[in-house]
Amino acid sequence: MDGVRVVAVADASILILETVSDEIKQALKSRLVEYCYGRVQAGEDPDYYSFDLTVDEFFKLYDSKSDKSKLGLAGELIVHLLLPQGHDRLVSACVYLNKEERNVKKGFDLTFRDHHDGGLWYGEVKSGRVNASQTADSKVRDLINIAENGLHDMFTSDVRKKRWDAAILDADAALQTDHASSVKKLLRADFMSLDKGSATKVKALLCAVVLHPFNLNEIGAGTGEELIQSVTGRGRFDELRLLLIQQSDLEDLVGVLRESLKEAAA
Repeated sequence: MDGVRVVAVADASILILETVSDEIKQALKSRLVEYCYGRVQAGEDPDYYSFDLTVDEFFKLYDSKSDKSKLGLAGELIVHLLLPQGHDRLVSACVYLNKEERNVKKGFDLTFRDHHDGGLWYGEVKSGRVNASQTADSKVRDLINIAENGLHDMFTSDVRKKRWDAAILDADAALQTDHASSVKKLLRADFMSLDKGSATKVKALLCAVVLHPFNLNEIGAGTGEELIQSVTGRGRFDELRLLLIQQSDLEDLVGVLRESLKEAAA
């Protein structure tokens, strides 16, 4: 994709968003509704799930939140958009916007269906700005560590059935019937295994979005390889992939949507 530089190391993909190109803008505008409501649900009524109404709903949520929550929302948005550039075998099985109210989505950050083997992947996204005492490398290590611990806790010390309930609803909204059925079966099986006290190792996609001008310093290829080795070495997940993204500013992509909102109101 024009504007994105990709570095692949083992099972880690590093994406540097160098510029918000016309191709990226078009991809965001063409895919936003599917991200927010799920591909299947969005296709049921293009007028109700229109781009303009979706952007309006997005900013009613986004602009009401703290800077920390905005970081999280923007981070998940860029992961949704750029995932095919880093791990094209994974297809989203989740819905971006919370279904019940204007709030941050509950449950798992991300769930995916692997279109190569039909497997289920769980994803966790952490986003943050690089401060004066950090580099892009050190920040991304911190974020992946938080994502790893957070997702691991959801399967060990902080197991909540409502996460799986939300993911099951998401699968119906995002996937065609046969694929949704297989993903829901896997989700239910994972929870039932945990509920019976069995240790469950899952396939994990850990994502870190670093806000830092790439012309100052960048996430290094060696960092991706080291993180894969260190997380894999702890043996918490059955399979592991990393998605490391660097962009210069929070509004890089959000600004595209904000301009669209202004155009619609004009």
